[in-house]
Amino acid sequence: MKWGKAALAVGSAGLLCGMVPAGTALAAPTAPERDKPVVILNGNLDARPGELVDIALDGVGHKAGSHGVTASSPAFHGPVRLRWHSDAYGSGWDALVALPMTDKPGWYRVNVAVGGRVVGHDQIQVVRSQRPSFAVRASDTVARPGERLWAGFDDLYPGETGRDFTVSSRALAKPVRLVHDKTTDFYNPRAFSARPQLPAGVKDGTYAFVLSGPHGVIKSVRLTVRAARPGDPDYRGVTRGPSFYAPGNGPGDGPDAKVRSGGRIGVVWRDRYPDAGEDERLVATSPAFTAPLKLRLDDSKGADGDDPRYIGVARVRTGLRPGSYPVTVVSHHGRVVKTRRLTVTAAPAAHGDAGRPTVTEMGVGAGALALGLTGVGLAVRNRRSTRTPHDA
Repeated sequence: MKWGKAALAVGSAGLLCGMVPAGTALAAPTAPERDKPVVILNGNLDARPGELVDIALDGVGHKAGSHGVTASSPAFHGPVRLRWHSDAYGSGWDALVALPMTDKPGWYRVNVAVGGRVVGHDQIQVVRSQRPSFAVRASDTVARPGERLWAGFDDLYPGETGRDFTVSSRALAKPVRLVHDKTTDFYNPRAFSARPQLPAGVKDGTYAFVLSGPHGVIKSVRLTVRAARPGDPDYRGVTRGPSFYAPGNGPGDGPDAKVRSGGRIGVVWRDRYPDAGEDERLVATSPAFTAPLKLRLDDSKGADGDDPRYIGVARVRTGLRPGSYPVTVVSHHGRVVKTRRLTVTAAPAAHGDAGRPTVTEMGVGAGALALGLTGVGLAVRNRRSTRTPHDA
């Protein structure tokens, strides 16, 4: 199974809240039952030789396990000692085991013992080793200029030991080093990846991406790059905005908010077919802002079901005269330029914030604005343990 202890915590929370199955009568209070030992394996299905398996034992306290908690299996070189842990997910005994490269395909029983007595068991499914593989992928069959790609090398295979790998291509500004990501590739210690970005001005064509290691070139793959053309959905997209909202309320579909001089205002831009890489270079500019506003992709639950939207909060300059000020967003490599007017009111004597909605809109500008921005790194993933694997 590939899930963690959070699911068990949710189930336990339901019991603690007093939830019972429909039709079950509530019995008189009784003495609480002692926790039963529960063995939990993660990474144990479709596991390749060399991958990591997480072994956990819940329901056995620190004192009860003081005489030793161990796991044994024909899939391991020998017994594995579990260690006590306590974190945000709870407390219990666990260990991280690397499957030997010599394991054969099949199902292997895992026994967990406390003080020499087996208290629970589960199984590990081992599959065949796979030959090293290298891939470079875009979000579609062809890549767009400015798009951030994914490049990955998996060499979890007997005899492979190198760790210094790079990808080079005429389509990239410079070679990119592949590194092991302990969050996205937690169970595979020999998966290496990177997210190289194509320059916005890269020419159309089919490019070779060459993987090199400590002993020279390992493999080469090809990827086609082509800019959007008239008729492509992402050539101009389907855009709405910029629109304005009070930062405390969040972006919605209501009327635009106004803002007091020196206050803060939220800006939202929607696009059904955004340009590749736009989430790293979209900006709203205005003479009313203290600085150009970087718009980021809104990946919150509130954005579910909506066209992709990009948001940011700008600081409005102090001392502005009341009136309307243009706010401009340029997208799709300058093919789309939209301007909307933001209403600014006089600052109060003490302090100010966004007020009631109002809106005035002007036509779309004909020219493009030159923008230069650096990319922003991607977020990461679920919390993963940083324990050192126990070599079985």
